[in-house]
Amino acid sequence: MKEIDITKAIYEEYGRKLLGHLENDVVVVGTGPAGLTVGYYLAKSGMKTAILEKRLSIGGGIWGGAAGWNVITVEDKGILDEIGVAAQKKGDLYVADAVELATALGYKAKKAGAEIFTLIEVEDIILQEDRVKGVVVNSTSIRASGLLVDPFCIAGKYVIDATGHQAELVNMIRRKKPDFHPGQLQEGFMDVERAETGVVEKAGEIFHGLYVAGMSVCSVFNPPRMGPIFGGMLKSGKKVAELIRDRI
Repeated sequence: MKEIDITKAIYEEYGRKLLGHLENDVVVVGTGPAGLTVGYYLAKSGMKTAILEKRLSIGGGIWGGAAGWNVITVEDKGILDEIGVAAQKKGDLYVADAVELATALGYKAKKAGAEIFTLIEVEDIILQEDRVKGVVVNSTSIRASGLLVDPFCIAGKYVIDATGHQAELVNMIRRKKPDFHPGQLQEGFMDVERAETGVVEKAGEIFHGLYVAGMSVCSVFNPPRMGPIFGGMLKSGKKVAELIRDRI
């Protein structure tokens, strides 16, 4: 029966992917610009990488550009050139299509060897010997329903919080270990120059085994927000991938 063959094929393939990525070199949480970029560079370096996204689609805030206009800007188009995204010069900036960027990042990460799982939400962290060793996850729909259904776990030698403004993983540690980060988790007022620099400079390990990249950096360290300019977030992801690659 063809209907059953379809179901069987999907179930077997998804099971194969999930079983193959219950243990990883790196687990990336969030598929915005920083998350997809770090996943791409990690996988390209040969590291076993799982990328988790709680929403149905990848790309985070890329799609909207500014005010829903699906165009983004960067000051340096080096990473765009590498992943094959067209960019046009506009004064001191380059502009690119937001849809092209989101899909290109996802495609390049997948082709490099990263495995992307959507509709998977992190609800807790595996913390052993004062080190992050993975994440506790559940179906996004189960989480949204409020049902008390037990989760499952995905392990990683390193975990990256690329969840954006919410810095969700950092917040999880903070709630149970208040002294870890006693300040507020929020970015500062808009200041593009400082934000673009800060989101790269401060990207790195925030807790043993846990790294922050992209807007999570701004929430944790409170540099300014930068709006619809994405070069710093892309470079932030690349930097974290390089830091972890050097350690592994």
